[in-house]
Amino acid sequence: MFEDLPRHTLIRKKDGGLFLVKCKIYEWHGKPVGVYIGHLYRDDTRVDYDPHTCYIGDIDSVLENF
Repeated sequence: MFEDLPRHTLIRKKDGGLFLVKCKIYEWHGKPVGVYIGHLYRDDTRVDYDPHTCYIGDIDSVLENF
């Protein structure tokens, strides 16, 4: 369901965090695993963020596509 999100998609993670997708990469865990890299916002104001990775299984919902 969340396998092919476009760039600049804002998502809500299962832990409640807001994450902005920048691109998708694959990590090797015995087989390729899709991971999004982007910005994890520190709060809901969407001003401050940290670079972060987000596994597809950690996504709760898609909030916005820019």
